[in-house]
Amino acid sequence: AFSLKGLSILVIGGFLVGFGTRYAGGCTSGHAITGLSSLQLPSLIAVIGFFLGGLIMINFIYPILF
Repeated sequence: AFSLKGLSILVIGGFLVGFGTRYAGGCTSGHAITGLSSLQLPSLIAVIGFFLGGLIMINFIYPILF
C-alpha cells in the first residue's frame, strides 16, 4: 500500500527526472553509453553531474526524507 508521502515523492521524482532529461539534452543512459563512447565533452560533463547529483541525494537528502 502506498502512503501519501511515498506517492508524492514518486510523482515529484518523476517530474525532476523529466526536467533533468530535457535540461541535459538526453537521458543518463544516452549520455553515458553513446556520448562517452564518441568522446563528447558535454556528455562527460552531464555524466559527472548525474553522479554528483546522485551522491548528494543519497547522502544528504535521502536521510532527511526517510
